[in-house]
Amino acid sequence: MFRFSSPVLFCLLLHAGVFAQHQQAGDLAARIDLVFNRFHNIAEPAFSDDFILADVKLDPAYPRRFDEFSGDISGRFLGAVALMSRGAEDDAQLHRLVAELLKYQREDGRFGYANLSFNAVDVGPDQMALLWGNGRLLVGLLEYYQRFPEQKEVLDASIRLGDFLLQVFNDCATPEVRERVRGKAANGFICFTQFNEGLELLCRATGNTKYRDAARQMEALLEPRGVQHTHGYLTTLRGHMMIFESTKEPELLATVEARFQDLLDSGSVMINGGLLEYFKADYDRDEGCTEADFLRLCLQLYKATGIETYMAHAERCLYNSLYANQWETGDFGHRCFDGRGYMPHQGAARAWWCCTMHGLRAFRDVLDTVVTPKSEYPKDDGQPGIRINLLKEGRWSASDMALRIERIPESGLAYRITVEQAPETFQTLAVRIPNWADMTTKKVITNGQEVSSSGERTASCNETEAPLIREYGRCTGHGRNWKTGDMMEIYLECAPHFVNRQNQVFRADELPAGAPMEMAIFYGPWLLGVNAFTNPMFHGEPYADNVLLIPEEETLKASIAYDTAAGPLLNGPRLRLEYEHSGFPGIHTVTLQPVGEQATHTQTTVTYWHQVKRSS
Repeated sequence: MFRFSSPVLFCLLLHAGVFAQHQQAGDLAARIDLVFNRFHNIAEPAFSDDFILADVKLDPAYPRRFDEFSGDISGRFLGAVALMSRGAEDDAQLHRLVAELLKYQREDGRFGYANLSFNAVDVGPDQMALLWGNGRLLVGLLEYYQRFPEQKEVLDASIRLGDFLLQVFNDCATPEVRERVRGKAANGFICFTQFNEGLELLCRATGNTKYRDAARQMEALLEPRGVQHTHGYLTTLRGHMMIFESTKEPELLATVEARFQDLLDSGSVMINGGLLEYFKADYDRDEGCTEADFLRLCLQLYKATGIETYMAHAERCLYNSLYANQWETGDFGHRCFDGRGYMPHQGAARAWWCCTMHGLRAFRDVLDTVVTPKSEYPKDDGQPGIRINLLKEGRWSASDMALRIERIPESGLAYRITVEQAPETFQTLAVRIPNWADMTTKKVITNGQEVSSSGERTASCNETEAPLIREYGRCTGHGRNWKTGDMMEIYLECAPHFVNRQNQVFRADELPAGAPMEMAIFYGPWLLGVNAFTNPMFHGEPYADNVLLIPEEETLKASIAYDTAAGPLLNGPRLRLEYEHSGFPGIHTVTLQPVGEQATHTQTTVTYWHQVKRSS
């Protein structure tokens, strides 16, 4: 039996070490707290041990939705909480759950119904459901094992589960099976291909490359987008990227990049940065798991290539898709769309059966990306130091440096970075500058005195009809022997910009003064919308042809405000505009806010595609 070698152990324990050094604050902390509040304080349904383990116990006296996807909820819960644990209480629950769960592993290594045949002639949607859940469980067990490598029985169970998949691999991968489950949605062939994530983790944990050899076959078996389940499709791509992270084989990266470009070219990525639940043009709802997967895939590609496009997509997805997907209960799930934005729907889909845990798991990857050693950036200049990839509030550590990042009060796009620990050697503190920023000002302060100040304007910020996501990336920074208490302040300036359905960007003075045009409005990373919870009269029938009146750019920029007393879930910009309603006369006012702020209230209409024209 293979065990960890020391380098592998170090890599797999990295998550636990990073977790111990980070202390998130602001919106990230608030959203993570929402999920844990869901786990511990909301009782419909309550996340009891019996509830979590129902998909492996399969007790007829305790029916729970989707328990045929054996290991889906239990595995996701184990993995997400293991990597996001808040301390001893969470860890005690994990140990208790794992000890009970392992009792239900079948003789052949599977979890779930023992009587399901995996002969090729029998494999269909029921077998795919079991494979899906077992795949999520394999990942969860191994992520738990990353935190607790002394739990050797968990590795043993994972090996037995991985060997079960290898035993049924050939029967499940036949063309006949693929045809049989084509079009079966969440029971489709992606239930098989998504196993590559767990198999790669198992290879890392054991050193046995037979698991990676099987995992690397999955991407080639993944069919074109078609009408497939986006969560399973993206999970398979993430698994393929994980193999690249281990082997550095360029063809693996190239394959995923080509699939990613296909997502963009096909229009699958929406203006809010996320995808729908299925690759269907007429489909009307998203899925929190999909948004989490797309965010994580973008972060993987950025880490592998250093290409700004990927981080820009990750940032847009985080602020406007994943955040918007979170419900006031803390759950992630399904939001519905009507062509103009979000709309309420019957039976609000707070998807406690998958998305709640998968959304939390995505935050782990975000936390691990905020601050990293400069040397990990593929395009690094070789100077020692750290790199801030996302300006997110909290305390962060890397390369023997510890920082505190905080927003400067009353300046929504200004941040203060305070050094709390630094080595005695020269270090560069580098900050990624997003390409929506028109102007960046940097100040370095030591002993209360400003020792350096500089400003940089984006050369291409006034490009006519530029794309929303641009390939070029920028960075600002300062190198010195940093001392505890030294500070760097970053001021980002931008104007609201307008994006059409073709992803072309316009400034205010490029908008028509006559006939209105349909546009979405961005400010910084935020997609702004009209929220019926705070603007109930705007969506009074008929509202489809309401027209937002856009003043000249300086007046428009002055119309942006922040509520400094608001909590972290409402800390985005507010844009106050005049508008004409299509059902009654007069000039009225409406306030736009980030679409991601829906987690503060029950579902309602939130539009972000509007008719706009210049007000003069």
